[in-house]
Amino acid sequence: MTDKQRPRHPAVSDIALALATRRSDPTSSVELALNAKGDVQIKVDVNDADPAKAAQQAADLFDVLRAKYPRDNGKPERAKVVHVHNAPRGAK
Repeated sequence: MTDKQRPRHPAVSDIALALATRRSDPTSSVELALNAKGDVQIKVDVNDADPAKAAQQAADLFDVLRAKYPRDNGKPERAKVVHVHNAPRGAK
């Protein structure tokens, strides 16, 4: 087999360039976490080539999720007020 018949293998720089310039599908994610107060914390990550579209999609999705999981969903019943008397012991 001569050099002209042998297939050419790509150089490392060719591979690096191909990886750096490849297009990938945008990925988006939603994360819901329950905090210590019982409130749902929402994280929305939207990727789009157009930042304005991404921002609008994220805002729309956040609004839907916030309506479903309102911030006061873990709100405790009314707290009781406790009065503390600071008189020294034995004093009347």
